[in-house]
Amino acid sequence: MSLLPLQKISPRKASEDARQYAYRVLRYFILNLHLPPGRKMNEIEFADALGISRTPVNDTFNKLSRKNLVDIIPQKGAFVSKIDTRRIEQTLWIHEQLGSSMIKNIFIRNVKRPQFDLLYLILEEMEDHLSHGDLTQSARLITDYYKHLYELGGKMDYIWESVQIAGMDLQRFLYLSTEEIGATRSYMEDLTSLADAMAQRDTDLACIIYHHHLSRIFLLLPALMEVNPNYFSDQRNKESAKNLTT
Repeated sequence: MSLLPLQKISPRKASEDARQYAYRVLRYFILNLHLPPGRKMNEIEFADALGISRTPVNDTFNKLSRKNLVDIIPQKGAFVSKIDTRRIEQTLWIHEQLGSSMIKNIFIRNVKRPQFDLLYLILEEMEDHLSHGDLTQSARLITDYYKHLYELGGKMDYIWESVQIAGMDLQRFLYLSTEEIGATRSYMEDLTSLADAMAQRDTDLACIIYHHHLSRIFLLLPALMEVNPNYFSDQRNKESAKNLTT
């Protein structure tokens, strides 16, 4: 099923029982679904795609719904992933704080120029998709770029999974914003400049570019909320987002 994420699931932790592990795996698949924000999906279809019964899927949907991560559609057996701007703001703040440390760690570890090649390969793949008019892979590739940054930062890759779980609203927002080629091009320009600055070992410039990139993401919020109001879970956040960008 193409909607399911391709990444490998981390193994069961010693502290987890079978039920807890199953919930974590299902949560991962649900929150990483390659669904446009606001698109409905039937839980039976999802259970069939995973080859499991409907009951654990339904239980997981309900748990995530209580955390406002998904919205259950009453009596329709479907759910929809909406975007909460408060969680995006929190996630961008986390990325900003961790990003500065991550970039400094890259230089402290004296990461060599060839180790940045994967960043350029990711950007080349994005450019190749764009040349064929395909924007559907942009959000995934941007996320892959972020992940590799954390890996270059050394042990900071240990916290990547936690950042991802907390940042699913940001990932859904990236899927929405990259539907517009201008935004995707802007993201690519930022990330190319960031890779160049790190390859040239210019720590200060790399931090400035990274923070600018995160600010660019947040500045897009009000416009996308205006165009796609049904994709956001709390429209009261619209005014908050506008205030934060002025």
